[in-house]
Amino acid sequence: MSEMTDDFDPALSGDMFLKFTDEAEMLSVLFHDVPTEWETTTNEETGEVTKTPIAFESRPRFANTDIVGTIYRPTGNTLTDDEGNEYPEQTALDGFHVNVRADEPISELEGFRVYPNNPARVWL
Repeated sequence: MSEMTDDFDPALSGDMFLKFTDEAEMLSVLFHDVPTEWETTTNEETGEVTKTPIAFESRPRFANTDIVGTIYRPTGNTLTDDEGNEYPEQTALDGFHVNVRADEPISELEGFRVYPNNPARVWL
């Protein structure tokens, strides 16, 4: 997402920050199975040719889908590893996160839409 201006209204934007319960829920909403191979059969009596899908691939339903996944934020605590190096402790936020960019909001995704004050990842 480009730099926001004072007149930017995320509610009207096609850039959507989405939060799902888990990866399985996200996959069921944002992906669909597309046939990639077919078996062709010909009816010997009628000559009618039938193509039946026999292999599928899971693909995103929306062209601009950015899977963020689990988002981690610092807790404010500092931890030390076995070699004495200090690093910030992180905690996972609830949910499985995805950004979708579209020309306008997608009504079927509104139930998953969130409006973070400090997004972990944005469109450039």
